[in-house]
Amino acid sequence: MAVTRRVFLRGGAMAVVGTAMVPGLLTRAVLAQTEGLRRGGKRLVVVFQRGAADGLNIVVPYREASYYAMRSSIAVQPNEVLDLDGFFGLHPAMSSLKPFWDARELAIVHACGSPDPTRSHFDAQDYMESGTPGVKATTDGWLNRALAAAPSRELVRGEPVSAFRAISLGETVPRTLAGPVPAVAVGRVDC
Repeated sequence: MAVTRRVFLRGGAMAVVGTAMVPGLLTRAVLAQTEGLRRGGKRLVVVFQRGAADGLNIVVPYREASYYAMRSSIAVQPNEVLDLDGFFGLHPAMSSLKPFWDARELAIVHACGSPDPTRSHFDAQDYMESGTPGVKATTDGWLNRALAAAPSRELVRGEPVSAFRAISLGETVPRTLAGPVPAVAVGRVDC
């Protein structure tokens, strides 16, 4: 089964991808990272949804009356929402993320956007991935620049724990990871 955006979202991001499904190379990379995590190392997982992800039905403002007034036919009902903080809740299909929220290992940045006033969906998407609103000439992505600015200090027996520092699910490395720091794209995890 190919990992589509819908399957990825429904499965609760990488939380449900079992190591039995991951190719040997990725399994070794993940296991090598375990040592760094035990020493308090942190990982950043970025989910950038292109297209039809409806943020208000993923992270639902279920205590907001206007949400139900304006979305009467598509609103997630309060009894279905997985409460996060008494006002916002997760869509029930996101239940695998709830334990990470409860353990304070997940943060949700809701309703964020660019200060650039473009009305172009494509420009706006490019600005979000490059991290330079209004500048079309940027050649690298914000996440690659962040990786370059934070050198990997995690070593196991004096060797780097991985040959690459970033993994992307998809056929190509996304614009966010474009740049000098090595990144790998994995099109499928079922092989």
